[in-house]
Amino acid sequence: MGTTQEILKAAGELGRLIAGHESAVKMQSVIDGFKEDIDAQRLLNDYQRQMAKIGEKEAHQQPIEVEDKHRLESLQGQVMRHEKLRELQITQMDYLDLMRRVDEAIAGESSPGGVGAAMNTELSDDLAGGGLD
Repeated sequence: MGTTQEILKAAGELGRLIAGHESAVKMQSVIDGFKEDIDAQRLLNDYQRQMAKIGEKEAHQQPIEVEDKHRLESLQGQVMRHEKLRELQITQMDYLDLMRRVDEAIAGESSPGGVGAAMNTELSDDLAGGGLD
């Protein structure tokens, strides 16, 4: 049985391994680039505001104007065509996949009866072999 201190130490080591993984390193790099791109930030904010506006109207059962739909479609197209936003989305998906795999390995190992021990073995093999794919 692990002590709280041992668990926290292992969690810290896992955090360091994750931070050094290529998905995390790339994610940080893309986020840094996004922070420097005012146009990308403005476009994403406009898109999110338009989504919220439409969501509010739906929640209050108000009609959604054709103009609102066209504005959303236009913004959505701009977001999809914007290189940095596209790169951010792809990088986020890769990073989230890594986090999902880590979460599954942890959940599988901590479940009663050791269900998921195979997942833990796979994670250990991946880490020993230089990282997750």
